[in-house]
Amino acid sequence: MNQDVTASIKEFLKSRNLKGVDVLYDPVGGNLAKETRKLLNSGAQILVIGFASGEIPVIPANIILVKNWIVHGFYWGSYRIHQPAVLEDSVRELISWMEKGLITVHISHTYSLSKVRGSHQ
Repeated sequence: MNQDVTASIKEFLKSRNLKGVDVLYDPVGGNLAKETRKLLNSGAQILVIGFASGEIPVIPANIILVKNWIVHGFYWGSYRIHQPAVLEDSVRELISWMEKGLITVHISHTYSLSKVRGSHQ
């Protein structure tokens, strides 16, 4: 699966004559995080939000330094506990962007409730 994702990204970049990726949104971690970091431009930003793979990646500090990467972590639960107003304001703003048509949600497939078990694959 990792090969498919990175190959797909490489093909996308090549088709648009781009050298690499400026922002990596990583909800997965694990091997996929390691592989996709190879696609990052110098000065890229990495947003870590979770570890769906079950494996927490390690980003060596020397690589962060040499590549001038910025690493952001976002843990939703912490905001719910320590700064709920920030989280509520952010969600309100996000919804307002959707209402104004500034962002849209792409729904690729829909499934009946009886088919939900197989829909995650």
